[in-house]
Amino acid sequence: MKDIKKIFGIDTLYFFIQTNENYDDLYLEILDQLEEVKGKFQKKEIQFENKDLIISIHDIQLNFLGKKEGFYWFKDLNEYFRIGFKSCYENRGLNDIRVQLQGNGIYAIGINSILELLKDFLKGYIGDYMPITRVDLNCFIQHDLSFIKKDMFSTRKRKYSTINEIGDANTTQTIYIGKEPFKLRLYNKSLELKKSKKFDLMHEYFLNKGFSEDETIFNIEFQMHRTHLRQYSIETIDELLSNARKLFQQAMEDIRLLDTSKVTEERLKNNKYQAPTHLIWESVKNEYTLDGFMQSSLPLERLKRKISIYDDNKFEYEFIALIRKAFINNLNLDSDYIDELYKKGKESLTKSKNTTVLKKRYTDVEIIDKDGNSEHLRLLDDGNLIKPLDIQTVANLDNYYLLVYLDKVREKQHLSTKDKQIYEVALKEATKRNLILDISPSEASERN
Repeated sequence: MKDIKKIFGIDTLYFFIQTNENYDDLYLEILDQLEEVKGKFQKKEIQFENKDLIISIHDIQLNFLGKKEGFYWFKDLNEYFRIGFKSCYENRGLNDIRVQLQGNGIYAIGINSILELLKDFLKGYIGDYMPITRVDLNCFIQHDLSFIKKDMFSTRKRKYSTINEIGDANTTQTIYIGKEPFKLRLYNKSLELKKSKKFDLMHEYFLNKGFSEDETIFNIEFQMHRTHLRQYSIETIDELLSNARKLFQQAMEDIRLLDTSKVTEERLKNNKYQAPTHLIWESVKNEYTLDGFMQSSLPLERLKRKISIYDDNKFEYEFIALIRKAFINNLNLDSDYIDELYKKGKESLTKSKNTTVLKKRYTDVEIIDKDGNSEHLRLLDDGNLIKPLDIQTVANLDNYYLLVYLDKVREKQHLSTKDKQIYEVALKEATKRNLILDISPSEASERN
């Protein structure tokens, strides 16, 4: 089993940061910057969204995401982390700064790098105490684990007994065992990446770690929240990193994969706990370490250059990269088309929130075949016949029109179950694109 390639690490990390007596100055500065940026748009009568509001703290630029649970949430421009700030006079039972590390940061520059960056750009406003709220300890394994079924696990504690399985009769894609504050998620990472925005990042990460792009990758991941961690006297990031190996090994003992082929069916029915632990499970448990994972880091000055202000140079770099991508994929580009896109982008800054009535550029026609069957089509101005769409596909809308559509369906969501489902689909698509804060539909309804 040692020949099977494995990458051990931390897939998710959420924590608070303790603030000091100077923090209120930073909080007020953040609010002032937000209002100042809003004022610039309002002065020019330009419609704006949360993502258009950008503030700066010690030369680190942050995109505004929205407000939730009293925190003003932001993300850095490279999406390495999300950070929330609240007033020190509200909800005093919580620390004033919350941080969620993003996959881009964890796998592109390393946890150590982000921690050093946070300490540096918040210097003067924070202390050393960083209490953890959630961690996902994981192992990426280059092996097809789709043979695993939910009845192959033993969980001695009742609170771990919730088991869900996604797949078909022959292969398993995802298994969930347990619920907050502690649960296991075992899933096909290769399948997930096909639908993920992080495909390029993770593909490069896996190749650099010696994984083959032609073989299946699974992820064994234990999600642990604060109340679970406290059972092991783990409260801070430092305590977590010092005890991560023991914590992961204990988790694999609490939720154990059995080798059901080693015992008879009769014995499994009577007491499946007597079955031995599967060799793959034992191998992952015994080899788990964070030594190599935590060595991934960048010098602070180099990291600051990576999280640079969006300037002319960065725009030119991204623009040329888009042009190259278009030519590589045989798209038809010319200067007139580029000018047209420029005009559209500029016009989008001043578009009204009111839905514009579009000119009808087609004629409804009815086509009847020789058998008497009729079909309703549309005759366009250019002579082409098209079949009208019956539904609105939110995935095909650009960001501006998606938000317009979301506002429209939000107002009707209470009229029927179908209207509510339509709203939830649009909200999910907007959340996936980071156009709004990641909150549930019910929370969004309460806020509107």
